[in-house]
Amino acid sequence: MICTFQPAITVASLNVRGLSARKKQYQLQRLLLKEKPDFLAVQETKMAEEEQVASALRPFLQSYEVCVTHAVGFSAGCFLFLKKSLPLSELAVTTDTEGRFIMCDFSLASFQWRIVCVYAPSTVKDRVSFFIGLRRFLDCDKTIVLLGDFNCVVRAADRTPLRRSSDKSAQVLSELVEDFDLVDAGTVTNETSEIRFTHFQASSHARLDRVYVSASAAAMLRKYRVTPVFFSDHCMISTTIGEKAPPKAKFNWKLWKLNTKLLDDESFLAAVDNVFKTFFKTARDDIFETWELIKQEVKMLAIERSSILAYEARCDERGLIEDLQALSRAECERPGTALKDLETVKQRLAHFHQERYRGAIVRARSEKYLMGEQPTKRSLADEKRFALRNEIGEIEYNGVINTSPSSIEQAFVAHYRQVFETQVKGRQDPMCGKLLESLPQLTEEEKENLTEPITLQEVERAIDDLPRSKTPGPDGLCAEFYKKYKSVIAPLFLEVICKAYERKVLPPSFSRTYTVLIPKSDDVAKLRQVTGFRPITLCNVDYKIFAKILARRFQSVACQLIGDHQTCGIQGRSILTNVHVARTVLEACDDGMGQVAMLQLDLDKAFDRVKHDVLFDVLKHVNVGERILDGVKMAYQECTTRLIVNRELTEPIRVRTSVRQGCPLSPLLFNLYLELFCLSVQNSNQCHGFRMENEEIKVMSYADDVAVFCSDKPSISAAVKLARDFCKATGAAINLSKCRGFWHGEWATTPSVFEGVCWDRVPCTYLGVPLKCYRQSKSYWSGVAADLDRRASRWKQRELSIFARATVCNIFLIAKLWYVMQAIHCARLNVQKFHRVFATFIWNSKWEPMRRDNLFHRIRHGGLGLSHLFCKQIVSRFFFLRDQEHPFIRTFIQTKLSPHLPSFLVSSHGGELKRLVGYQKEVVDAVLFLSARFSSEYLSAVSKKTLTRDLLISLFPNPMYRTVACSGGQDVLKRVKNMCVPPSVKTFFFKLHSNTLPVKVWLQGKGIDVPWSVDCILCKKPETIEHVFIFCWDAVFFWDVLQRTLKKQLCISQSVIRFLNVSNDDGIPFDMIMLLGLCSIWRSRMAVRHADPSVKEVHHYFFSLVKQVESVFSNRKTKPEWLEICKPLLEMRGF
Repeated sequence: MICTFQPAITVASLNVRGLSARKKQYQLQRLLLKEKPDFLAVQETKMAEEEQVASALRPFLQSYEVCVTHAVGFSAGCFLFLKKSLPLSELAVTTDTEGRFIMCDFSLASFQWRIVCVYAPSTVKDRVSFFIGLRRFLDCDKTIVLLGDFNCVVRAADRTPLRRSSDKSAQVLSELVEDFDLVDAGTVTNETSEIRFTHFQASSHARLDRVYVSASAAAMLRKYRVTPVFFSDHCMISTTIGEKAPPKAKFNWKLWKLNTKLLDDESFLAAVDNVFKTFFKTARDDIFETWELIKQEVKMLAIERSSILAYEARCDERGLIEDLQALSRAECERPGTALKDLETVKQRLAHFHQERYRGAIVRARSEKYLMGEQPTKRSLADEKRFALRNEIGEIEYNGVINTSPSSIEQAFVAHYRQVFETQVKGRQDPMCGKLLESLPQLTEEEKENLTEPITLQEVERAIDDLPRSKTPGPDGLCAEFYKKYKSVIAPLFLEVICKAYERKVLPPSFSRTYTVLIPKSDDVAKLRQVTGFRPITLCNVDYKIFAKILARRFQSVACQLIGDHQTCGIQGRSILTNVHVARTVLEACDDGMGQVAMLQLDLDKAFDRVKHDVLFDVLKHVNVGERILDGVKMAYQECTTRLIVNRELTEPIRVRTSVRQGCPLSPLLFNLYLELFCLSVQNSNQCHGFRMENEEIKVMSYADDVAVFCSDKPSISAAVKLARDFCKATGAAINLSKCRGFWHGEWATTPSVFEGVCWDRVPCTYLGVPLKCYRQSKSYWSGVAADLDRRASRWKQRELSIFARATVCNIFLIAKLWYVMQAIHCARLNVQKFHRVFATFIWNSKWEPMRRDNLFHRIRHGGLGLSHLFCKQIVSRFFFLRDQEHPFIRTFIQTKLSPHLPSFLVSSHGGELKRLVGYQKEVVDAVLFLSARFSSEYLSAVSKKTLTRDLLISLFPNPMYRTVACSGGQDVLKRVKNMCVPPSVKTFFFKLHSNTLPVKVWLQGKGIDVPWSVDCILCKKPETIEHVFIFCWDAVFFWDVLQRTLKKQLCISQSVIRFLNVSNDDGIPFDMIMLLGLCSIWRSRMAVRHADPSVKEVHHYFFSLVKQVESVFSNRKTKPEWLEICKPLLEMRGF
């Protein structure tokens, strides 16, 4: 029975009367943020196109899943929003084809639910058929919630004026409700009974929007509300089902963080300045107390100022909302008496939100235009496979699935208390002492350099190196604040650190952290386990400054202490070295140089199980000196953390183990800790690695990803034993069930399980690179091409210029592809497929209007700067050979490749030429390819970036469109890319500049059928680019009026319109104004060509573009002086 249902859910319904406008989407988004319903049924969206729906729903998908039934033309259409934080299971969705019905079945808290969203037709006959059709969906044993716009009323009291109903559909609906034992939530409980009606129209009002629930749930109904909204003539209705009403969300002040916008607020800055002046004037008895008081004072000032600004912003809106509710109640009591006032208040609210919406659009446009459309970190987050979840809905604890927030919190606290607080005594174990003996030690001179006192320059450099837009720690002060007040903070911070070394303890706030939980995967089953989340530490920024100072010092000696078998976090080393070594071992085996077994070890919670006493002993043994040793001891002394679970803080957990993931010092500390194991393998006589001449590879590591190479089975056994010994000595743990290995070469036997580890005959994926494809990679790259096309399609609906699309390719689409491409071979045919995907995405078309080679030129040379993968591949292979420092790989190169490159490699190794395949062949081909084009002297000294640039220039001639004679203006594309104009304007100009603008003569030349003729409609002359923008009457009159308005001769010519080589006198951007004019001429012409019913004259399009640009520059802190020119431009007469 539903009477035992514990968690409360809130369902709501709203008829929006069209949702295609961005403004209304923004208003609905704000309503959802305010009301936070668990389920929201939206009717009459009037959205039929898939792309239109996808674009509209994008802002909502962070918090809601959305079920959709598309409108038919401009009629109907419904959305059903489901809150992502709810632990729904057994989800099934049914929709109709008319845009009037969505049914969603699910299980929640062991109960079966069916929510039905309806938008009934407006005619009686159609409503009767619609309600009859609902019967088969309501005939079930689930708890039913039927809600939406029914377009009729069942009770006479639900309409005004009161009259006897002759609506047959109301009778059918009444019978439907009675037959399936449904109850109208509005008749059970109504907290705001004064607002009875949900739809106001003239003096005829009605309660058209309703919620029906199964009678078994009637006793659980709470808080039925009717909420007027200003952007629809319908009200939103909502009700809560469940024993416990959902608690009102309260802001957790312990999770407060500084709003960086305050750093531009003069009142706040003045108050902070006064805080520093006051503290500097007064005597400082305790610098720690002073430091903590300053941070606390800044925090209180920020909270106070933010509250004032928020109150001022909401004050007017709050008054209007109260008026709207009061007038709605009055209209329910006396229909028609307050209708005009009600409309006036709605208009004022609409105007208020219009200004807010316009402000948000201008800010977004300003950020996009001013940043040159560089893809943002938000875009980067969209590309990640997983993201930080706002809420964890369910977790398994003690064998039971728990959904209550307290149980979920308890599960995580119990788990991490066991991980962080458990002390494992490794220091007393003799094994640990034996492992320590193998570590190298710094000389006394190196030690003295590390123990020098910390300087002011180090503090300032650490502050400068702080990344922006990062989540701060418990004190809430972000990196931007420290950068803003660097000159004041740095000396004070240095004094704090010096005092800390005297007292052997850091200020209290340094040792306090928060821990956020990030999903490791998208697997729902894994996310029900506490181990399915990765803990990331949020440290206070002042602690990060201190850690950065120590990390920079430690980095200077890292190569002396950590062998080249570890590559993570050490300057000058790369993760690719690990992959190259692994691939080279496989290639050497193929040449008959032996056999190898590669074992990948899985260290369970590697970072979390680092024992502090072991770490301190390691630092002491390697002789880093007291500055780093004492600093690390202070950093981990009496430190605590609090988990953030579902936006709530848990109780503090003492941290006696682990290195903090998120601390600048952690990678180096973990490397030094892991070096104990790596050197035990490296120095073991029982563990034999893969040997080539005098070089032997035994172990390679990148962070906690450890690979051991063994040449026989006893070596595998020895490696596993060494791993167990390391765990016993240090408190680490190895998870053999997750370890994997593979056999390669001529092994006598290849068991599938050996030493408790699963083995395979096929090379595995290592550090994200599929080693099984090291020889035959065709199937892999075919899948990559399909994946690239799919990922590119995600960006197609975004408003990006052609320059930004090229940047998207370089940053987002190429990144993972290029990482793998640097490690395994890739045929040129596959490269061409990738380039095809990039080109069609950039042009936003299935065909390419010009030579693809032009896209790879730098922007200053007439291209888009698109990365040419084949050139990058050649350069990468060449530098793999030229700059190779790893001794094992160099030995392989001397042995295998020197006969093929006698003029480039000097080797004492003789031998006949052997056939090369895969990566080896690409390396040799790259050297021969480059040697034929460049001198040996040049190749021996050139940098990778310069070689890539020069190779592009040598392979691809200058574009034909850049051969037009002009005086200056060769940097036009670079200027246009950086202009604060709409993206579509930039794309237009690139097409104009590159002669790919679809004028009629150009279309005919490409073999595209042009209706009627290629003549201009106005002038009856061939429509060429020169005609459109120079000789056509539209252009002649527009340029004449514009030049008179500007009082500037623009000298319109073929080269000027393509290179915008006009002088910007007095700092006025005449080139930008001219660009807007060119785009306006083209838009007017396209509107005529496409028979746009709202076609306008050129100057109207020009006004629109000028207004956009003006709004961008008006939103800047410092407005440019030339902005005044916009006023006469907006008053320019037509012609």
